[in-house]
Parts: sequence; structure tokens; C-alpha cells
Amino acid sequence: MNIKEYIDSGIIERCLLGLATPEQEAELRYLREIYPVLRLEAEAVELRLEAIVFEEAVKPPPAIKTRVLDEIRETFTHQPYNGGNYTNNNNDTYIHLTPGWKRKITVSIWWRCGFIAMFVATMALAASTWYLYNQVQRLQDVIFHNHYPSAPASR
Repeated sequence: MNIKEYIDSGIIERCLLGLATPEQEAELRYLREIYPVLRLEAEAVELRLEAIVFEEAVKPPPAIKTRVLDEIRETFTHQPYNGGNYTNNNNDTYIHLTPGWKRKITVSIWWRCGFIAMFVATMALAASTWYLYNQVQRLQDVIFHNHYPSAPASR
């Protein structure tokens, strides 16, 4: 394999930009493991693409930054701390999980009701399945004994 031609083909750039096929991406991953030159070239291409992106980036107007920061302050400043759960003006709850055994997750009442309904439905289906299975077994015994009257009972 000619590594120089492979690099010049632009496959590395296509893979890094997400324009390559899955087969081409898999091939590049495989070849990067075999040829250290490809790994170095891919890192160099990444740096070049990053530099191009930063050079051509358009900075947003300063007013947008001020607006975003003001909205963040407005959303979270006047709310009391309630055990790690923060609620914004839209009644969305953000859960703060602390490491350790004292983890606490709040679940909506509708999810609880849905889980209970699913549990009851599952138990009803299990009971009806068991009942119908027993009925089929009895029916098979009746049919078998009507067909072979001298056979011993299976139960």
C-alpha cells in the first residue's frame, strides 16, 4: 500500500469531517493502528481543521452574551436550594446527584401510576396465561381419553 497516495486521497479529511462511509472510517481506524505515519497525519489534519475553524469563526455580538447571562441569572438566582434539585421558571426539574449511597431521584406521579398499571396488567396476563394453559391441558386429557379410553390418566 502506498501511504503517500492514501494520505493525498483526502480520506483522512473526509473521515474527520464525517463525510466518509463507515467502511472508509473502519479502514482508516485499522490502518492508523498499523502505520504510525497515518496516526500522526490524522492528528496534524485535526489541528489544521481546528485552526481553519477558529480563523473563520464569526464572533457573536456582545449583546447576545449579555442576554444569555442575564437569562441564566434570572432563571436560577431567586430560587432556594432544595436538596440539590433546581427548578426553573418552566417547572423543569434538574436533579443533582451526589456521589455515595444517599442518591435521591424524584419520579413523577404519572410514571408511578404507569408503572403500577403495567405491573397489574402483567400479573393479569400471567394469571390468564396460567389459567388457559390448565384449561388446554384438561381439554387434551378429555380428548385423549375419549380417543383412547383404556389409557391411564396423566394427572
